[in-house]
Amino acid sequence: MYARVNRPIRKVVAFATAAATAVALLMVLSASALANESGTFTAYKTCAGSDIRISPPNPGGYCLISGSSLKILEGASAYYTDAHVIRGILSSPVTIIANDEEGSTATGQCSYHLPTATTAGYGSCTFWRGTGVLEGFHAAYDVGPPLGGKRVYALTGTYWFDNNVNED
Repeated sequence: MYARVNRPIRKVVAFATAAATAVALLMVLSASALANESGTFTAYKTCAGSDIRISPPNPGGYCLISGSSLKILEGASAYYTDAHVIRGILSSPVTIIANDEEGSTATGQCSYHLPTATTAGYGSCTFWRGTGVLEGFHAAYDVGPPLGGKRVYALTGTYWFDNNVNED
């Protein structure tokens, strides 16, 4: 009789072990999927030169993003949609238009302290919304001083994709 009572317990233990293993595996897989949706990136932003027809802060001004470690931003254009310089700080809403077939966009805001005789230029940008491939896109990055006296700037920051974007 002892052996018969023990069999159902073994089945319950085996089932519980299998269920716990499956839950643990799902947690690991979902954590790694989320990890693929965020990270750090570096890039360069060029705001003057032969490829730029209008430079910010001029109306319609834009910069080209190159050397991006985040593939979707490589070759993208960052449009400064309402740029103003007040007390040496350029500030503007910015729309990034990716160089993909969908024309994916990201919406954000940038501020940049223009260089002076005593301080290097520096700034930051924050993005909180995207469309197409950039849906759910968020980013925060720093903008460094002009490199080599040109209007080329190093970008360094973090990004993530919000997988819980509400669809209207």
